[in-house]
Amino acid sequence: MSKRFSTLDTTRLLFDHPKILFRLIERMDRNEARYILESDLVAEVMDYTRNLGKADRERVRLAMNTENLFRSGLIIDIIKAEGERRLVFQDALINLMRACNASLYQELTDARLRGHLVTLRDVRNRLETSTFSDADLDYTELRDDLNERVSQLIGLLRQNVLRMQTISTQLADLSGDASREPEKYLELRHNLFEQIVTLYERHIKPTLVFLNPDTRLPDGSNLFETLNAMVRLLESHDDHSLADQLFRSAISLNALYKPIQAVAQEVEHFLRKTRRGMAQYNAMEHFYGKLRELKGETETLSLRRKWLEGGEFARSTGFLVGLRAQQRPKHYAFGNSSSYYQLMFSELELRLSDLRRKAEAPVLQEVEGSGRHARIDVKRINQLYQWLDTLGLRPTQDLVRELHGRLDGFIPGYRFPDLLAALNRLVNSPPEGMRVITSNRFRTLDQPEGGEQFVYRKRRLESDTRDSVHPDIDQEKRHA
Repeated sequence: MSKRFSTLDTTRLLFDHPKILFRLIERMDRNEARYILESDLVAEVMDYTRNLGKADRERVRLAMNTENLFRSGLIIDIIKAEGERRLVFQDALINLMRACNASLYQELTDARLRGHLVTLRDVRNRLETSTFSDADLDYTELRDDLNERVSQLIGLLRQNVLRMQTISTQLADLSGDASREPEKYLELRHNLFEQIVTLYERHIKPTLVFLNPDTRLPDGSNLFETLNAMVRLLESHDDHSLADQLFRSAISLNALYKPIQAVAQEVEHFLRKTRRGMAQYNAMEHFYGKLRELKGETETLSLRRKWLEGGEFARSTGFLVGLRAQQRPKHYAFGNSSSYYQLMFSELELRLSDLRRKAEAPVLQEVEGSGRHARIDVKRINQLYQWLDTLGLRPTQDLVRELHGRLDGFIPGYRFPDLLAALNRLVNSPPEGMRVITSNRFRTLDQPEGGEQFVYRKRRLESDTRDSVHPDIDQEKRHA
């Protein structure tokens, strides 16, 4: 008697070594078949177990033996046709393996979607002639059938959304040759275009039409019209629990429309890419796949693997080298204090005042070279002083930078000597009620047009409160 495993042990070994069935399901999908050839199964098992230890090799080969799989119930039928044996696996097992690998999710075609819609229409027609009584076994079976079919449809569509969201990897694989061989770019792009159009027309577009509540079908109601009709029937016969559940299911189905629409837009955008764009797209998808593999290594039962081990990835790509030496970007956020908003509104008022006074700004006469005339300099400085006397200022931590921002762009012919003259004017004759404090800290200003750089000592403009420390004494002095 040959050694055999139980169904539980066989299933456990299949999931301990999932790559065998993953590859067989991929081949089955490529051939658009519902069975797996026994010769393919044997070849895949022999190739996979070649690098395993002796004990593991014998265990996997015994578990994946056709006789053991059939006796354990994982293979439900063996068909002999055209001189070969075709193995039909349990749908539950195949669907579970697909759930473990998003790339194995099957895209829903128009025929499959219409099949689900026809089934729901049939349930609606049977519901119209039902008794809506819990004592009626036909009604309870119909209600269970309705729940099962709606849940199955939601599950299939969610899997389809996940499959479509990984379409970027598939597009990168399709366009790899087109980006690597410039001389064959036009031919490969034509073939690529045909494949993507087929993918769009056969899978993405039918799903969009199926989930669009405004779709009009020549043979009857659409999905949401069918569901809403059943909700009204259930509510009219006081089965509010099932009606609410069906209503929530309709909302879940409606929410799946937007992510599929986003995938459709991505496909349309990809078709407009140039060869260089394809190369960049493939490079990003390649390294993104590497990071996904590193992330997948953390999604195991081991609690120690919590972090990405990306040291080798960073050294091999050079993307992240020196990243820690860079300062993290500082975020800009609004403050919560009243003084913050007062400062902001004060700045806005000053800027608006400058814009209104821009027409009144003096046109300073240009002075160039070392042979300038003293008369021209005096006239220029006097014009600047007259404009400064009408300039509104507020307390600031950096008076020089504040003056530079107020003068640059508002005063025609502005240059750094004008800034020095304005600063000298304010230091010697500060605005009323204010004073200038000079610190020992140095700052730098750049003038991009002329390539000049100005190193200055930081100065603060503060409110002068020295005369208002004792207001009672000041008032007595004024009376005296």
